[in-house]
Amino acid sequence: MGAWARVENAACAQRLFACADELERMLAADGSDNRDQWCLDNWGAVAASIAAAQQVSLGVASHQLLIADALRRRLPRVAEVFAAGAISYRLVSAVVARTRLITDREAMAKVDIEIAARVQAWGTLSADKTATEIDYWVDRYDPAAVRRTEFSVRDCHVDVRDPEDGSGTAWVEGKLVITDADALDQRLDAMARGVCEGDPRTHEQRRAAALGALGHGVDRLVCGCENPDCAAAATQPSAVVVHVITHEESLSDDTPAQLDGADPPHPVDKPLGEMTIREALTPTPWTPVLAVTPPAFVLGRGMLPAPLLAAKIAGTAKIVPIRHPGNTAPEPRYIPSAVLATFIRCRDMTCRFPGCDEPAQRCDLDHTIAYPAGPTQASNLKCLCRQHHLLKTFWGWRDEQHPDGTVVWTCPQGQTYTTYPGSRLLFPTLCRPTAPVTVRVTPDPDTTNRTLAMPRRTTTRAHNRSQAINDERRHNEHTIQTEAEAHRQKQRENAENNWEDAYFPFHPRPPSGDDPPPF
Repeated sequence: MGAWARVENAACAQRLFACADELERMLAADGSDNRDQWCLDNWGAVAASIAAAQQVSLGVASHQLLIADALRRRLPRVAEVFAAGAISYRLVSAVVARTRLITDREAMAKVDIEIAARVQAWGTLSADKTATEIDYWVDRYDPAAVRRTEFSVRDCHVDVRDPEDGSGTAWVEGKLVITDADALDQRLDAMARGVCEGDPRTHEQRRAAALGALGHGVDRLVCGCENPDCAAAATQPSAVVVHVITHEESLSDDTPAQLDGADPPHPVDKPLGEMTIREALTPTPWTPVLAVTPPAFVLGRGMLPAPLLAAKIAGTAKIVPIRHPGNTAPEPRYIPSAVLATFIRCRDMTCRFPGCDEPAQRCDLDHTIAYPAGPTQASNLKCLCRQHHLLKTFWGWRDEQHPDGTVVWTCPQGQTYTTYPGSRLLFPTLCRPTAPVTVRVTPDPDTTNRTLAMPRRTTTRAHNRSQAINDERRHNEHTIQTEAEAHRQKQRENAENNWEDAYFPFHPRPPSGDDPPPF
C-alpha cells in the first residue's frame, strides 16, 4: 500500500506539472498579453481545458492550476519531493496555501529549501500541526507572510451539498461570524416554537423546516397540524423559484410515507432480555417502502423521491408541462420561445460543457451553429454557462450537436469529449431525436464572431492576487509592530517596579539562526 501511495503521489505530481506546462504554453502564445483583461482570460481558458480533460468542475481545475503554478515558480524543491512520490497532494496544497504571502524571492527560496528538507516527516501530522510546522519556517524568514488566525473570518461560507443517495435531502454546512451564528440559532428556535402543539414534527425537524422557510423568503414556519383553525397554518407565498422535473403521475403518488415525527421502533421477535448477544447486535431486517412512480429531479441538487414530492411540493407548486418539439419547424427568431426554452433546460439539466454542473436555469441557451446560419430549434440549442459560452466563442473550441441532444466537443489541441443530456437516465423521453438541423448558409469560422467583443475585466487576475497579498501583508506588519510596542511598554512599566527588569531589559527577537527547533 505504501508503494502504491508513492506511485499515486508521483502520478499526481506529473499531472500538475502538465497543467503548469499548458499554462506556460498559453502565456507564450502570440497575443496572449492582450487577453489578461478578458473576462475569460488565459488562466480561465487553461482551467477549462484541464476541467474537460479530467472531467472535473472549473473551480477544481482552477485550484489545481494554482497549485501547479506555485510548484513551478515558487516551490521547485518541494516539487522535486512531490515528483518522487514522498508527499501527498494534501500536504503540497497546505504548503502552497501557507506560503502564499511571501513576496521576496530570496526568502521564498530559503523557505522552499527548508520545507523540502523536512516535509516528508509531516505526513502523519494533523492539519493544524502541519500548518504550525509550515508557519514556523515562514515566520523565520518573512514574519509578515504568516497566515494569521484573525483571517479565518475570510473563510466564512455556507455550502449546500446533495448527498447523492437519492433520499431527497441535502447537507447544509457553513462557517459564520459568531454573532451571526448566534442570531441564526435563536431565529430557528423561535420559528420552531411558533407552531401549535399539534404539529407532528420534532423540534429538530421544525428547525430544519424553519431554515428552508428562510430560504423561501418567509418569516415564519407553517404549522403541520392540518387544522384549518390553527393561527399558524396559513401559507405564505415563496420569494424564490425551485425548478423540479418530474413525471405527471409522480405528483399524485399515494405511497405511504412518514416524513415527520420520531422514527418508529423496529419490531422485534422477542424481548431484549431473552436475546443472545449475537441476536441483540444483529439489526432487524427492514423492508423500505418503495414508490410506485419514478422520482423527480431538482435542478442543481439531485433526485427527489415521489412520495416526498407529492407530500411537500405538489400541492403548492406551479405545474408547467414540458412539450417535446418532435419534428416541428424551426422558430423564426433568435430568442427561443418559452415553451422551447423550457424543453431545452429540462432536457439538458446542466451546462453541456464537459465536467460542468452549473444548473440549466442559470445557463445561456447557445446556438450550436451560430444564428442566422443555424436555426432556432431543439437540435441546434443547448445550455452553456456564461464561462463556457465565452470559451466556445473566443477560445477556439468547436462543438457538434446531434438530434438527441448529444454534443461532441473538440478542444483547440484536437481532443474530443462527448456529453449527453442530463435527462437521459431519469427522463429518456426528453432525449428522443428532434428535427435535424438544416443549415441555411454555411458559416465561416473566421467571420462568425468578428463583430463580437470579449467582456473585459476592470483589473487583471494577477493584479487582484497581488493586491490581496499586499493587503494581508500590511495588516500583518501592523499587527507585529503593535504587539512589539505593547511588549516593550509592558517591560518599561515592569522595570519601574522590579529592579531585575532594569538589568535584564526586553530585547528584540534574536536572529533567525538562533531560533530553537519547534517542539
